[in-house]
Amino acid sequence: MTYPTEFRPNFFSENTVTIHKPLSTVFTVLGTDNGLHRGILLSSLASDFQTLEKDTVAVAGPLEDAFVRTTIGAPDGLPRQSFQFKETVKIIHGVSFMNVEVNMKGTLAWDESRNVALYETTNGGSILVKKVRRFEEIDGSTKISESIYGQCPAFQRLIVQLTTTKAHRCVLHCFDLIL
Repeated sequence: MTYPTEFRPNFFSENTVTIHKPLSTVFTVLGTDNGLHRGILLSSLASDFQTLEKDTVAVAGPLEDAFVRTTIGAPDGLPRQSFQFKETVKIIHGVSFMNVEVNMKGTLAWDESRNVALYETTNGGSILVKKVRRFEEIDGSTKISESIYGQCPAFQRLIVQLTTTKAHRCVLHCFDLIL
């Protein structure tokens, strides 16, 4: 995968889960804007979700290799839904005044012909996250493989990596709850 010069990932997470439902059902909810709200709020970190504008974006090459969050919309292209939400990271569990609230803005783009979804989120400055979700039908079930690549300041890397790994695992294993 190639990254724009300004994107230097320093935290990562990869997980796979199998959902015992057909690809057509799973992709519609977890790969498009139809289930975006429910999917984001599966994370215990997320709240205050809002959808913003929806448009289409032209992508040269595979969607999973693209960066589309800041790309200007095009009349012919893949669907892209913009959104925003708040993440609350608990630094010390039970000590709420230590919580860090982060306002995130992002986009979800998807390619139904290839069963791929791309999420890109940022806090508007120091944190940038790219999440690629791939869907594959296997014997009537759907295998979802998801990769997260993110960039944050070095001093935040440890807490961001730990939080990302834990939240990613929890969210993927909760997908059945919204299907």
